[in-house]
Amino acid sequence: MMLGNRLETMRLVLTTCADQASADQLARRLLEQRLAACVSLLPVTSYYHWQGELQQEREVQMLIKTSPEQLPGLLEALTRHHSYEVPELVVLEASAAGSYGVWLRDAVAPR
Repeated sequence: MMLGNRLETMRLVLTTCADQASADQLARRLLEQRLAACVSLLPVTSYYHWQGELQQEREVQMLIKTSPEQLPGLLEALTRHHSYEVPELVVLEASAAGSYGVWLRDAVAPR
């Protein structure tokens, strides 16, 4: 079911986790609560300043796709369940094209 050039507004939320196990657990929680339609996990090396020192860590980057309506609940869940003292919470406004956008909205719709 392709809907041509129709675009659905979505949000892409970025955060990182210390390891695969914690990223997996957080992703499942978000999906089970229908706060996210899809979560992609990628291994990354992050460089950042923390407590006055330059850090280098292997982390798991989470790319979380959701609707604008679910964003407040998603951010609340990330803040509550994230293992980091100061979790990365980057929110990007995006559009999903065609049938993917329709699927995304349906995936996070309350049941």
